[in-house]
Amino acid sequence: MYKLQNELKNKVICITGASGYIGSSLVSQLDKYPVKKIIRISRKKLKPLKDIEDWVLDLRDFNSWLKIVKKSDIIFHLSGNTSIAVAENDPEKTLVSEILPITNLVKASKELCRKPRVIYSSTATIYGLTEKLPVLESHKPVPVTCHDYNKFQAEKYLEIASQEKAIDSIVLRLANVYGPSHTESSSPDRGILSKITEMCFENKTIPLYGSGDYIRDYVYIDDVINALLLTSIVDYKEIRKSSEIVFNVSSGKGTYIKTIFNLIAKEVEKITGVNINIETVQWPSHVSEIEKRNFIGSAERLKSLTGWLAKTSIEDGVHLLVSHYSREYM
Repeated sequence: MYKLQNELKNKVICITGASGYIGSSLVSQLDKYPVKKIIRISRKKLKPLKDIEDWVLDLRDFNSWLKIVKKSDIIFHLSGNTSIAVAENDPEKTLVSEILPITNLVKASKELCRKPRVIYSSTATIYGLTEKLPVLESHKPVPVTCHDYNKFQAEKYLEIASQEKAIDSIVLRLANVYGPSHTESSSPDRGILSKITEMCFENKTIPLYGSGDYIRDYVYIDDVINALLLTSIVDYKEIRKSSEIVFNVSSGKGTYIKTIFNLIAKEVEKITGVNINIETVQWPSHVSEIEKRNFIGSAERLKSLTGWLAKTSIEDGVHLLVSHYSREYM
């Protein structure tokens, strides 16, 4: 905590996607530190927050990035489509929305001769259908969806720009992030555990696709925010020594989907006294194979650099998630 307090002092921080699931939690956490200014970047006007500056910008526009780079010490680039389904339905649009902001960011940094720290949120699904677990960053990504391919291309562009010393960027490949936030994910195929929790409180039957024997690496939202903050202050000379800018953000522990659904159901039952029905159903015919993946990520590289650990156990995380929603429903 002390190091973060010291290193973040007097920093100007810009957050793209600041109104999103992770972005809104990051803004809330940053408000505890002695930063000079927090700037939320969004496509639409946001509800004002005390001591927070808001910019409505189109990140596909080069001039937007000139404004951002000119002001920022740290940029958390969290915006972009998070839905596999949306990307498949409109691959061209989502490709442009993912890649163009990155190219404009790099171009603006070169033009202004400024190198703000850039933290880019990527995804662990970029690895594709992995067989050997846990997955290290050295595992070659084999994207099987448009969404993951777009993320991979953005990563590569940042990697090249960092090697050229045009910017100081770090890529975080996030595993399955869960937990309460100020803004829940609007994508139908994201924020699944929050949606399941709501369904449990509404006494709805919970659909479990297939056998439910698919392994996920769940990492709690507070731990993810801590990873973002720690990588924003790390000495970039340490990054340059290895030339590795990609880091997994994962718990290193696997949980079956059916197991966590049952954990949520039991936790809600303790509060409501009503039994929750979980029903096995067939996968939809159009579902991507990535949904049937098994994944456990190794975060040893991140731990070695920053000391980061996923501190929240799956049991504690589910308890916190359910407790959050109980205040809304009970």
